Amino acid sequence: MAKILPKNEVAKLLDELIKDYTVIAPTREKDFILLKEISSSSEVDLSLYNVRINSKIPPKEIILPQTEVLYSYVNTESGIQLMTPPVDDRNKIIFGIRACDVKSFLLMDKFFSGREFDDKYFTQKRKNMILIGMACNDPLSTCFCSSVGGHPHAKDGLDIQLVDIDDKYLVEAVSDKGTKLLGKVSWLKDAGSGDLDKAKELAKKAEDAMKKLPIDKITITTDDLFNDPVWVQFVDKCVGCSVCTFVCPTCHCFDVVDEPTANGGKRIRIWDSCQLPLFTLHGSGHNPRPAGKERMRQRIMHKFNYYPHTLNEIGCVGCGRCVISCPVNQDIREALKKLMEVGGEKA
Repeated sequence: MAKILPKNEVAKLLDELIKDYTVIAPTREKDFILLKEISSSSEVDLSLYNVRINSKIPPKEIILPQTEVLYSYVNTESGIQLMTPPVDDRNKIIFGIRACDVKSFLLMDKFFSGREFDDKYFTQKRKNMILIGMACNDPLSTCFCSSVGGHPHAKDGLDIQLVDIDDKYLVEAVSDKGTKLLGKVSWLKDAGSGDLDKAKELAKKAEDAMKKLPIDKITITTDDLFNDPVWVQFVDKCVGCSVCTFVCPTCHCFDVVDEPTANGGKRIRIWDSCQLPLFTLHGSGHNPRPAGKERMRQRIMHKFNYYPHTLNEIGCVGCGRCVISCPVNQDIREALKKLMEVGGEKA
């Protein structure tokens, strides 16, 4: 099912969706794009988003919050009483999510719920979620999704995809949920063959705009490079701020802390980072990753070696946020090129 949505009627569509769903959409804060829950279409700003800028904070925050109460407990006369937070069973729509971020959801699905253990806090938020994606017609120079198995117009994991074709959007249902939702919007007109051809043309143009790197080779070379001195080169200018992991849509490391209250406490899950020295500090005082070299190696190995071995996927979606946000201009693509170069010499 493919429809046409005039740009001047986006607000009308959003206001209709808000009546039946919790809608999360792009909002502007200064020159940043943030995906936030909205109560009116007037809060949405697609003008900056349409250019090509991605959200500053990845949408993983929606399903893996920066801080999350797992349970609270109080001391009573009869003993300790546990209280779990209410289940978030609202019907949610994420409007305007990018293909790279959708892929990050699919990767986290595998990690949090696709194996023996099921993380109910994660799966409860993923449940009843509809993803309406915005295809990227003009990727940034920092984007490299096509190098890690993605595409600026990818539809995997989406329910509905929007493609910007001049003064309107091509709206295409991708899943059964998307078809059902579009069926409720009776005023949308059917797309013509010319609209579909234009979308295909834009998809090819966007793909051609990105230089594709043979990053799949990294899963072979990194095993042999574990103890290579090459890792030192990547941390010479790193300041250890960890922003690369906090803005990454696939980084999911967390810590669990207990916060006491007057008569009980709360157990809270918070974002953590493998780039921080305390992340692997043992109770004995031993730290298996004492320096930046080991921590940088862990970040790259996790995404390009451990993930492919355990989940058959590269743990990076090529969104480029780490490249954009690094205060000292580290570029993970340059590190990967060097690893492949050194790995080829060692082979």
